[in-house]
Amino acid sequence: MRVSVIGGAGYVGLVTAVGLAKLGHQVVGVDVNATVVAGLQSGVSPIYEEGLDDALAACIASGNLRFTHELGDETSEADVVFVAVGSPMRADGSADLAAVSDVVKNLATLLRGHTVVAVKSTVPVGTIAAMRSEFETHGDSVIDLVVNPEFLSEGSGMWDFFHPSRIIVGTDSARAREVMRDLYAPFLPGGEGISTDLDMARDVPLLETTVQDAQIIKYASNAFLATRISFINEVAAVCDHLGGDITRVAEGIGYDPRIGHRYLQAGIGFGGPCLEKDLQALIYFAAEHGYKANFLESTLARNEEQLNVIVQRARELVGGELRGKKISVLGLAFKGGTNDVRTSLSLRIIHLLMNFGAVVSAHDPVAIEEARRLAPDIEYAADPYVSAEGADLVLVLTDWPEYGELDWSRIAKASNGKSVFDGRNVVDQIACETAGMAYVAIGR
Repeated sequence: MRVSVIGGAGYVGLVTAVGLAKLGHQVVGVDVNATVVAGLQSGVSPIYEEGLDDALAACIASGNLRFTHELGDETSEADVVFVAVGSPMRADGSADLAAVSDVVKNLATLLRGHTVVAVKSTVPVGTIAAMRSEFETHGDSVIDLVVNPEFLSEGSGMWDFFHPSRIIVGTDSARAREVMRDLYAPFLPGGEGISTDLDMARDVPLLETTVQDAQIIKYASNAFLATRISFINEVAAVCDHLGGDITRVAEGIGYDPRIGHRYLQAGIGFGGPCLEKDLQALIYFAAEHGYKANFLESTLARNEEQLNVIVQRARELVGGELRGKKISVLGLAFKGGTNDVRTSLSLRIIHLLMNFGAVVSAHDPVAIEEARRLAPDIEYAADPYVSAEGADLVLVLTDWPEYGELDWSRIAKASNGKSVFDGRNVVDQIACETAGMAYVAIGR
């Protein structure tokens, strides 16, 4: 198929564009950032994601994928146009739909004939009706709107694209359903005969719903994941008071097939571009329609409290006063496997520490430049051992595997405090203690 992905240089848009091109579709990624688009055309991705660079280069070389910063004929003639621009959170928790609105206005004047517009941007109920109204003001085109939410996890986005747990298609158009079935045919039951040498899932469940249901599925999925994280952090606090080990408790809980192990890792809380944003949005538009989502609000409040827990523990480990103490922070990305620092809890914790007068030296394997653009006031170290020099406390805030393999005897010699606070339960406790460093973790 001919496919256009608007927002094709962003995380969701780029993974979607590359994934569809790998499946053999003819894809053009459209993005307003001309500099990033030029890099992508040369095979340079702005996103750190395992497997993405090689896949990007292969798709460009095959001719299945190209990028542009202008809407043009390739979009107007596309069979499916994906909208994958951001819907960031406003201060009140509502979704900022300015980028989505701009895209719809431009598409309404551009598209001609019969086109399926598939929305991957996470937008609240009511948005699709507004989009439909905008398209209907331009009578030269027939637009079938589809809500096709993404369920990609940063750090494993390419794997997630080719191994989806389900495909959700929300629309009231029978034609659009058929087009989307054809687009995703290799994944679906009956698609086994479609030849491909890709490592990919087959017989993936396809759930065809209303537009409203598809939108709520996306919001509710992220809200549930956020709830699991707040829950396990609450249990970790209980473990701290009762003498339990949250890693063993979570392991035991996760073996229950009704629960499972994912998103049961105690730590600093949930950050990143999706969970908090979508939880806030669900709370907000539920209130707009007269419902106060108390349970969801408590999930959010518990996550905010976890930041205070981290800072208070850090204060205790340096003797009760943060002012003038040097803290080595290891980890800036909101999770391992990505360079994404948007709404990173690590950056928020660093600024809280600095507000209390601490001197922070921060390291991350891949996210320093992204963090520097958002937070130029932080001191960055290109090497974790340099970050630890003279530190009164080493604070691990991102679950990079590299931090589990550090030479802790080297860090012990460089640092002052000889204490490690493992905010992600990723560090080798025995290695730390063998090196003479006190090891402290969440819920252990």
